[in-house]
Amino acid sequence: MTDEELAAMHRLLANYHRNLARQATLDVVQQYHADLAQRFADEAEQIPRRSTIRERLHEREQQEKQKLGLSTADVPGTNPG
Repeated sequence: MTDEELAAMHRLLANYHRNLARQATLDVVQQYHADLAQRFADEAEQIPRRSTIRERLHEREQQEKQKLGLSTADVPGTNPG
């Protein structure tokens, strides 16, 4: 599932729970669905940001691995792998 699909699913769930909140007759049920809708909406907004952070961390990890691989290859008697 792509990040766009995941965000779209969260937006769909947020709308679904907003509709349930509007239809609810009990205040506690209305508040529950409204809160849940807000959580899904907030999560949908965070997905692209988290993906960007994940990509940067992965790139940094790869750079560190390459850096360590190069530095241990320069030292006699070490096995870089």
